[in-house]
Amino acid sequence: MSAALRSVLLGSLLAVVGLLAGCNVTDQYYEGVDSFGKQTVADWKAMPEVVDATYEYRHGLDQGQVMYLDVTIRGDVDKDKVIGQLQEVARRNLWQKTSSNDVKVNFAVHSEGSALGGGSATPGPVIYQGGLGQGSGSPEEKYGPRATTR
Repeated sequence: MSAALRSVLLGSLLAVVGLLAGCNVTDQYYEGVDSFGKQTVADWKAMPEVVDATYEYRHGLDQGQVMYLDVTIRGDVDKDKVIGQLQEVARRNLWQKTSSNDVKVNFAVHSEGSALGGGSATPGPVIYQGGLGQGSGSPEEKYGPRATTR
């Protein structure tokens, strides 16, 4: 192999390694977004209508900032009213915990079902799936100043 070809290959290899080193997916993690998920789940679990709640925060160069919020509510509640309350809690927390407008929030609500046999509660079917919606009024007027960190 000639010295010129070896230099070109080495230079190309170093360029690729440099690009990959700059593409660290952990650089896409935003503490405020993760905090939004944690706070929302904690607030939901404090509501008497909620049986369980979880979140999953995904981030990276190819997917951006994505939050999955899952909540199971009791079967004997006014579902539309509770879904509205859950959305309002999440909108408030998103506003107060992160300055990013680039967070995609996927929100799913399950209605509590009964397991066969033991009578223990298990998540039932999805009764709502979508985003958080816009809500009414100005977020700044309702929730105060927006967070300054991502």
